[in-house]
Amino acid sequence: MNHSENPNVLSLHRRVLFGLLVIAVMFAFLLWKLMRIQVLDTGSYTAHEVDLVRDSVAQRETGIELDSGRGQFYDRNGMPITGQIVKALVVFPLKPMLSGREGDVAKLLRVIGTDQKTWESFYHGLRQPRIWGDGLSGQPKPLTEAQAEQITALQLPGVKVFETMRRYPADAVAKQLIGYVGENPQRIATMFARELENGQLSITSRIGVAGLEKTLESYLQGIGHTSISQFTDAESRPLPGMESRLVTPDNPYYPLQARTTLDLPLQRQVEAVLDRLRVREGAVVVLDASNADVLAMASRPDYDPGRVDPSGTGWSNRALKAFAPGSIFKTVVAAAALEEGVLKPGERFHCSGSLGKYGFTCWLKQGHGDITLQEAFAVSCNVTFAKVAQRLTGSQLQQYAEKLGLDRKVGWSEGPGAKADGGSKGGSKGSSSGERQAWSQFDAEEQGQIFDGRQPSEDEGVRVQTAIGQRDVLVSPLQAANLVVTLLNRGVVHQPRAVTSIQFRSGSAAAEFPERVLLPRGDGISASTAKKLTGWMQDVVRDGTGKALQQAKWPLAGKSGTAEVTAGGKPAVNQWFIGYGPADKPRYAVAVVVPHANDREGGLAIAAFRDVMDALAEREQASAPPAAK
Repeated sequence: MNHSENPNVLSLHRRVLFGLLVIAVMFAFLLWKLMRIQVLDTGSYTAHEVDLVRDSVAQRETGIELDSGRGQFYDRNGMPITGQIVKALVVFPLKPMLSGREGDVAKLLRVIGTDQKTWESFYHGLRQPRIWGDGLSGQPKPLTEAQAEQITALQLPGVKVFETMRRYPADAVAKQLIGYVGENPQRIATMFARELENGQLSITSRIGVAGLEKTLESYLQGIGHTSISQFTDAESRPLPGMESRLVTPDNPYYPLQARTTLDLPLQRQVEAVLDRLRVREGAVVVLDASNADVLAMASRPDYDPGRVDPSGTGWSNRALKAFAPGSIFKTVVAAAALEEGVLKPGERFHCSGSLGKYGFTCWLKQGHGDITLQEAFAVSCNVTFAKVAQRLTGSQLQQYAEKLGLDRKVGWSEGPGAKADGGSKGGSKGSSSGERQAWSQFDAEEQGQIFDGRQPSEDEGVRVQTAIGQRDVLVSPLQAANLVVTLLNRGVVHQPRAVTSIQFRSGSAAAEFPERVLLPRGDGISASTAKKLTGWMQDVVRDGTGKALQQAKWPLAGKSGTAEVTAGGKPAVNQWFIGYGPADKPRYAVAVVVPHANDREGGLAIAAFRDVMDALAEREQASAPPAAK
């Protein structure tokens, strides 16, 4: 019989084929569903937007950030200022805890140098992985190689050693200029709305709060952090055979590098000078005499950028704060007198110790006798400068102060109308809305002032007090150091820089900040007047109030200043010394201020100026070729 013609057999074949087809369709549908769950809709499965990957990982993976990916700061020679890589102890909240390993735990405590109570407070409060750090600072506590080896040898569960990034080294310097990072939800919401919206930042992200960390925030933001994860089950028990996983961004361009103008060894020396002299409050600015680049900027009191008290004042950069300048302002009065021609050739002024009105007196009670303006500059005669101010208008005093870079912010900035020497390449960044805004490298730089309300006063009593840097006059150390650079550059007013470029990790430039000039030659004071005043500064050291500098390692020039102020309701003084060195071939301009000094702190400013200049001299002598030595 031909089976192919049997209807029962044909019917059976059709049923088998149909069944196989149904199974194939169901299998294909199942494969498609699994692919959708595991690949296509992992982040938003079902109408409830369930993130399957996130939720599954949350049950089995706990991690901790080892490096935020934030850009780092380097000095002019490529030496790192921030970003210290250290070995640190990382502890995961695993179950079971370390019960039964009491002996090994005791060894661990001896290795890391802590006691049982401190460890238990740290360990039993774990809800997520934590790095063993320096108290409240949140900074990892560095381990030596020997400590790391001993901890690893213990093989305690959930207790591991990893390399992590300590943003601010224990011996960090230039802290006020660099600034610090912290949480600032309001600034994130207002300044970085786009980054907040696309998930690049969260409202609790740590961003720059002060200093260059703040002004360069848009450049320093990373593109992802490096983290280490430990795999566990839903009961926080480690999964056998599952190793820790290191996750790091794979990008050859990030993090970015901020190249500063600072000379790191010099910065350390300048801060050591302030600490050796026990300066409670003060600042030192060292500028390159050729272009006003900031080589060192130190401020006291000190602070810990990893443990900041926002209500304190240590993090505030006193190099950018304006103080009553005292007699260093006589440089402005002398410039105005020479430029306006209010002096007769060889004219002498008589100082008897008192002006005879306004209760105005000279610091030398018996007076200086008959004296020229050049001699009065050297010995800082108040009466002579008061008499010169009587011949000048308030508008003229204001005008020449501005021509010397006072009563304005002088730090490197750009924005609408700003011009750069040679142009700018990606110089400033606008807000997240893309709008270009005025931008400065220096955070919270103060403008200072000459007259109250910034309106020149023609009252004679006001003018004579202004002439000696009292009354309403305010000047910052950065402005004062830049004034010296202006004189050395024959009237050209530069904009001091703290950062020259932002570089990709590959070394190519992401942004450049070229040298800038506030007032070109011809818009400031004349070259002849500037040259004359730098010569008068040499007289100060040779014959005047700066004689103590004659024993310095270099020939120096400068101008002293003392302003009477009050501090805590008690009389105090602002001590100043500004100048340059070496006098025969100027390479550095330095300004020192010790504000609110009491009568036990006399001579600190000039001592700091001398010690900073001596450090510069020693450095140059050490680096000079043998024949030059």
